[in-house]
Amino acid sequence: MKALLAHTDAVTGLILRVISGLCLTGLFLLVLVNVAARTFSFAGFAWFDEIVQGLFAWMVFVGAAALWRERQHFRVDWLELALGAGRSRAALSLLLTLLSLAFLIAMTLYGYDLTARSRALTPILGLPSGLFYAAIPLSGGVMTLYSLRDLWIALLHLRSSKELT
Repeated sequence: MKALLAHTDAVTGLILRVISGLCLTGLFLLVLVNVAARTFSFAGFAWFDEIVQGLFAWMVFVGAAALWRERQHFRVDWLELALGAGRSRAALSLLLTLLSLAFLIAMTLYGYDLTARSRALTPILGLPSGLFYAAIPLSGGVMTLYSLRDLWIALLHLRSSKELT
């Protein structure tokens, strides 16, 4: 069972990084071509903004999920470090994990609602705007699952830690 979970985790991490990387590459290429087209006046891309908006949304949200999975997102940890390796630090970690989990559940639910209610189409390509919004509940769901993992770890640390005096 542990091997299956580890494999699923590794595949999830790879998928998140590949999606983010492809979005970044697509954005780079689109901006490069658009700058060249405007500089040399050989073409205009009316659809450019629509694709950039979608790629950027997916890159940001899926990239955030990839960073969350690996615990590489930005965080201020001076209070955790100041508390040392005792029960206080474990309790603070538990509290922060619960707060993060509450935020991520709200983000996922409201993101799903936004995606489900979205009926608009992009003006030029006619793509459903819900396609862009779908990155929110998808990444929120992934981050929620990894926060549940972090909650389990925080509970184990709180249970096994002893206050250092």
